Amino acid sequence: MKPLKFLTALFITAVISACTLDTERPRNVQYLDKTDAAWLQHLQKIEKIQQYRAKGQIGYISPTERFSSRFEWQYQHPQFYTLKLYSLVSKSTLLLEMRPQGMTISDNNGNRQSARNAKLLLQEMIGMDIPLEQLTYWLKGQPAVDSDYKVGTNHLLGAFSYPLDGSIWTADYLTYHSENAMPENILLKNKNTSQTLKIRVDEWAF
Repeated sequence: MKPLKFLTALFITAVISACTLDTERPRNVQYLDKTDAAWLQHLQKIEKIQQYRAKGQIGYISPTERFSSRFEWQYQHPQFYTLKLYSLVSKSTLLLEMRPQGMTISDNNGNRQSARNAKLLLQEMIGMDIPLEQLTYWLKGQPAVDSDYKVGTNHLLGAFSYPLDGSIWTADYLTYHSENAMPENILLKNKNTSQTLKIRVDEWAF
């Protein structure tokens, strides 16, 4: 199966909307100390969220790919999670399933590919170099212990930078849902690889 065959079929109608993504990191943002009591209380809460589901929209830009899509993310543990990407203007779907034996990527046309190395499979079949293992925590606003993170004036995660595989990922948490203090709009960037990932979470369940 040729690389990017999945994306060509699924997201060709979504390219224009991805072109309008605002990819600039916010500037002159004020932050609180990491010892802020309200932040530490919130951090304890999200650390206890081991299984969750999120729905929303994702926009991706790299030197070779550009698209946007709806997504559904269901996470149970590091070896068992599912990411579904789908278009609102077609019946096309793309399903990424992580299981103990490895990752499988399939679409609604019967195309299917599996491999034990999820990172390489994702790069080969979709052209995306997204750290799904780390995204599990980043999505819910939980910084890695060894990351350089900042606490926003809303007492929630404001931003972080994280070294991974020789490059630096940065994240800016632009807005949160008022009802549950979970992330709503997230901007992820990798300067080394010129990748931008903008995520909007519309629904949370945990």
